[in-house]
Amino acid sequence: MQNIPPQVQALLGQLENYQQQLQLVIQQKQRVQVELNDAKKALEEIEKVEEDTPIYKTVGTLIIRATKAKALEELKEKVETLEVRLKALERQEQKLNEKIKELTQQIQSSLRGVAG
Repeated sequence: MQNIPPQVQALLGQLENYQQQLQLVIQQKQRVQVELNDAKKALEEIEKVEEDTPIYKTVGTLIIRATKAKALEELKEKVETLEVRLKALERQEQKLNEKIKELTQQIQSSLRGVAG
């Protein structure tokens, strides 16, 4: 690290920061994907049941009875919200990947200039 110019050290620090941000975004994206899959499965199951079949949902620490229509409405809303969140995380991941690629190229060209 001692032979590396301060500019390059700063770029390396920035690169490390972007990589950490990327890891967090990937973890969030995975959690959202799991939640989205669960919501879609629940939606499929509720659509299969008869209209008068009792449906229960959890609210905090309580389990409450709900109508099929209300449960369907809430789940569709949840799926929609999660899909929007997932798209936003995917865009964020793409931007971070682009920044990491650019920084890596900057660092490599800076180091070539120092070595050459």
